[in-house]
Amino acid sequence: MRIGFLSPLDGDRIAFSREHGFGSVELLVKPEDPFMPGHDGWQSRVAEVRATYQEAGLRISCIGGFYVNHMDADPNVARAHCERVRSCVALARELGVGTVAGFAGRVMNAELDASLPRFREIWNEHAKAAADAGVRIAFEPCPMGSFHLPFGGINCMCTPAMWERCFDAVPSEAIGLEWDASHLVCQLIDPVANLRQFGSKVYHVHAKDAKVYRDVTDRYGICHRGAIEHCFPGLGDSDWAAIVKELLRAGYHGDLNIEGWHDAVYCNHEGGRQLEDTGLLVAKRCLEPLVDGI
Repeated sequence: MRIGFLSPLDGDRIAFSREHGFGSVELLVKPEDPFMPGHDGWQSRVAEVRATYQEAGLRISCIGGFYVNHMDADPNVARAHCERVRSCVALARELGVGTVAGFAGRVMNAELDASLPRFREIWNEHAKAAADAGVRIAFEPCPMGSFHLPFGGINCMCTPAMWERCFDAVPSEAIGLEWDASHLVCQLIDPVANLRQFGSKVYHVHAKDAKVYRDVTDRYGICHRGAIEHCFPGLGDSDWAAIVKELLRAGYHGDLNIEGWHDAVYCNHEGGRQLEDTGLLVAKRCLEPLVDGI
């Protein structure tokens, strides 16, 4: 298990990883990236990408590529998102990466359950294609709604109850979770207890935490700005030693990739201090004693 962070293909980020001893990356991709399937010469560019990360000693743990609403009401948009998933699967196969990740999508302005028929239709086909390619799909369970809650978000797989329903709707080993403690803490769910239930479906991990400010929630509740904030591991409410132990108990063999850009303090403030990289190092120091680095 190695520690890394989320990043697109970026020479400066690779140099930062090498300088500070990170060992992995979740490679964030977009359809316009020249190494994505469909572009002229994409396979030779994939070989260059693979060589770049190998030379840097970085393992690509996952391809993050479809954090979009696959159930968009516009059929042309939904079709483009479908192609995006298939491109990510093809890229992962070419790179030798075992996992691709993103959102499940959601039928908007409806209860979460209303998305189940579309989920079954869309992801049953994607699961078959992924299984044929030897690739697994990991859904990040980010609610994408206000106050880190499911209301109005674009991702139906945002509560453990919906995880169960979606996994029942598409009973395939090709689909699982891009697990993230922060989204559980924000819903007042114990991450360790959650792993005891769903650990076998964790295919990739975003190392991100959250902090519940009880002085705010006691006065205003959880639907109040600043009541609960996402943050780097080491700065939130989660017990990362217990989390890693439960991941290992469940047989997780992947990496911990830190998801930044969300901490209210350790971020790059406009016109002020640039603290994002400091936050990455804070998280690394928290997680490093818990992993073997292999």
